Amino acid sequence: MKVLILGGYGAMAQSTVPDLLESPGVQRVGIAGRNLDKAKAFANVWKDDRAVPLKLDARDNDALKREFENWDCVINSAWYDLNVPIMETAIKAGIHYIDLGGLYHQTLRQYKLDKQAKDAGVTCILGIGSTPGTMNVMGMYGASKLEKVHKMILRSSGITVEGGEPGKFVVPYAVRTIFDEFSMDAPILRDGKIKFVPALTGLEVSEFQAPVGKVEGYYTIHSELATMPQTVGKGIKELDFIVAFPHEFTSTIATMVRLGLAKREEHTVEGQKVRPYDVTSTIIDDLPKPKEPEKDLDIQRVVIWGEKDGEPVTLRYEAATWPHKKWNVGGGTADTGVPPSIAAQWILRKKVKQAGAIPPEIAFDPLPYFKDLNSQGRGIVVTEFAETTRKLN
Repeated sequence: MKVLILGGYGAMAQSTVPDLLESPGVQRVGIAGRNLDKAKAFANVWKDDRAVPLKLDARDNDALKREFENWDCVINSAWYDLNVPIMETAIKAGIHYIDLGGLYHQTLRQYKLDKQAKDAGVTCILGIGSTPGTMNVMGMYGASKLEKVHKMILRSSGITVEGGEPGKFVVPYAVRTIFDEFSMDAPILRDGKIKFVPALTGLEVSEFQAPVGKVEGYYTIHSELATMPQTVGKGIKELDFIVAFPHEFTSTIATMVRLGLAKREEHTVEGQKVRPYDVTSTIIDDLPKPKEPEKDLDIQRVVIWGEKDGEPVTLRYEAATWPHKKWNVGGGTADTGVPPSIAAQWILRKKVKQAGAIPPEIAFDPLPYFKDLNSQGRGIVVTEFAETTRKLN
């Protein structure tokens, strides 16, 4: 198994790369990005000849195609705005494709490539991280137990439990994606139809396990809504996604958005055309990092209301991930970066037989997938809460 990772030294690759290297049968792991020095430095961390650093620009389709032909599968951990051209190039090169999600609109564009992928005989799993990803699989598993599904809610939260430095502003993943989540209208399902509501509306107070406790969350745009209304079926009428970041972080990002510092429209500054979105993102990316990275407990939750044998049933599923000591990463990095590693291995071991563009809730047999999440010391624990509580892995 030869797996190439675009954005191979980025945040989520901090768990994808070691997970692949620790998995049986993996022959080579490509650590690809525009900065060869960073790729080499990250490859050297693992002291494993199978970790191969590569200089590769995700915007150069010709170079991508030439390199893709040397690999069996590509995991796209680059910026989601590039999902469509990267996926098209993977299909043309005849290799399997995996990404972490396309913030709804890009995901819908990617599903239009389904026939091309099928004709090429390649599998493209769209949105397989923690959320989207494990969240979808939990929702589908719960729905499979019911005869009717009336409502499903998807909730994400967490809290820093180790590391970090007071006063340091740290983003949990790509700040460009966070800006879009905080500014783009969010899809929700109501009365069986998708509608869009402003970002950061739908204030909701939820309570998660300690030490997260009570948190405030809001609607944000997410890819689960692109597929789950159709794949869940069973008469589902309501579905929405809410994320709960720490209050101070939410307030800071929301203020930047309100001030126009995340706008994509060009402005002329001293004769130069710039986009606030690019400038602000670059400045934040260049901020000094804490000497000890922040490590979080990350929790994804699905609650389902439906019927079985004519009786009302409520099911709840939670995936909880604490910091990974060996890899020195937080739960949010582990539970997002591990699933694409698992997905690549499932595809290359023929455990996913379907070609084409498919969502995670269709790609994976839930119970074996949950078991894999907590195998090999990965530490991603899925629990079912119903009349009884049981761990599913």
